[in-house]
Amino acid sequence: MKDRLELAAIGAIAGGCLWAVFEHLPDRLGNGFLVLAVTVGAAVFFSVLMALVGPERPVRALWPSLILGALTGGLALWSGLRFESVSGFYEAGHPLLALGVVTLVGTPFAAATLEDQAGWRRYARLFDSAWAIFIRYVAGWLFAGLILVVLLLSDALLKLVGVTVIEAWLDIVWLRSMLIGAVFGLGVATVHELRDYVSPVLVHRLLRMVLPLVLVVVIVFLGALPFRGLSDLFGSFSTAGVLMAVAFAGVTLITAAIDRDDETASHLPLMIVAARLMALLIPVLVALANYAIWLRVAAYGWTPGRVGAAYIALFLTGYSGFYLWAVVRRGGWQARLRQSNLRMALAVWAGAVLWLTPLFQAEAIATSSQLARFEAGRLEASAVPVYELAQEWGRAGTAGLAAIEAVAEAPLRARIAEARAAQSVWAFERKDMDEQNRALRQDLRESLRVVSQGQAGEALLAGMDARVLAQIARVCPLRAAPSCALIVTEGQGNRDLGGLGLLVTQEGNDVFVIRQSGSRMSLAGSAARGATGGSDLVSRPSGLFEAVMAGAYSLETQRYEALRIGDVIFFPYNLPH
Repeated sequence: MKDRLELAAIGAIAGGCLWAVFEHLPDRLGNGFLVLAVTVGAAVFFSVLMALVGPERPVRALWPSLILGALTGGLALWSGLRFESVSGFYEAGHPLLALGVVTLVGTPFAAATLEDQAGWRRYARLFDSAWAIFIRYVAGWLFAGLILVVLLLSDALLKLVGVTVIEAWLDIVWLRSMLIGAVFGLGVATVHELRDYVSPVLVHRLLRMVLPLVLVVVIVFLGALPFRGLSDLFGSFSTAGVLMAVAFAGVTLITAAIDRDDETASHLPLMIVAARLMALLIPVLVALANYAIWLRVAAYGWTPGRVGAAYIALFLTGYSGFYLWAVVRRGGWQARLRQSNLRMALAVWAGAVLWLTPLFQAEAIATSSQLARFEAGRLEASAVPVYELAQEWGRAGTAGLAAIEAVAEAPLRARIAEARAAQSVWAFERKDMDEQNRALRQDLRESLRVVSQGQAGEALLAGMDARVLAQIARVCPLRAAPSCALIVTEGQGNRDLGGLGLLVTQEGNDVFVIRQSGSRMSLAGSAARGATGGSDLVSRPSGLFEAVMAGAYSLETQRYEALRIGDVIFFPYNLPH
């Protein structure tokens, strides 16, 4: 009971303090990086303290919590200074991820060290500490969520009889924060007291059951890869993310299978074989992920996202190398895997700390890469990531964009100015796309012979969006001489089908229908049948473009708007005929 009261009190204090930090500190210090450091440090301090209290007394848990809180607060300040504003720090995302890794990996090491001075070097103690913290936190938040739902339902019930006291209490933000903190602490303490009944064993058993399934999926994937080929596999950067996610899942499942020591590890032959095979296949997945990242970087250069992916892949490469070494050697492979996990956990923690220091800045690496590609002529002016450099890549991006602007031509300088003034990436991309569409529309005017009266043809071109313009550009080569004829129907025929015009191509000898459904315009194919009767489809005669250019065509009103050229009638696909 004493532990429950202690943790409930600590949770209430944590909720109240965090509310005060978020609510009042910006008014005292402004919204600068100092507030960021204090906010991050306070959140980590109380999070670690709640994780350590229970197995340890509050006084003993205080110092590791202060150390991790001060470390993460200082790292947040240090990494935040590479950005122009605190919002840029949050929008980047990766510093928060690194701070989370520092906290999540560092807390079990702190817990193991409190239990035993040399505990941070003992895998079994670290394993138990990490999973116990995970279970306590999950249960604590579930309990807090349950209590909040009960309060809301109780409030709804009491309102039926005119009692609004619960709503009045919950509307007081500081009281609500303290209440949630107290309930969370109570849940954490209760789970710790019942640790003999609520343990991570159930989670381990469930994860072990998933291991053979994931292994089969990986084997099928790798077995089908030679038949499918690599060219389509690496078509998008998400390929590397999927491969690394599966590799990380494999590491987690193997860790659950080998448990804390040989005594508690799975002794089922199926699980042992599955763990060993997965350890052998993880290096293949990681190698494919590294190759996917390399292809993307070679084609488009570095971005902060690609730097982060490569950084994660580096540590997964370390895991896969250790796992391969542990399994191929004879005897004691599970013990070697456990020691590999310990070493790699320390490496990951150190890597997260390094990521947040000036020694390793993803934005600076990305900016240098894009600047070098631009100066070497391998990056076209239209492909320069001006918005990212101006708004998202911090001070390094701002400096790099200034260097590009110094040697850029007028169109690129205009895009840079728009990127700096843009309120959001959506607004910039919309304006940038409008400019590109205007340029493409102007080029298409040289490739199209518009057959219409008045301004109908110009209005039709002006109403086309980027997708339709790109479709027309693919079938109508951009050149000085017209390569397509655009027949504007101008209301002739049955307009219920949405026909706005007909596009006749010279290169493909084809007829396309420009249709509109609501506000969306589209380019559809067409079929042909004989004009003398019957419903059978016929082949297209040659010289369609030349016939239209010579005026040898007519628009006829049938059950749909159709184009007649000689003895052939063209009609849209998917219409009755």
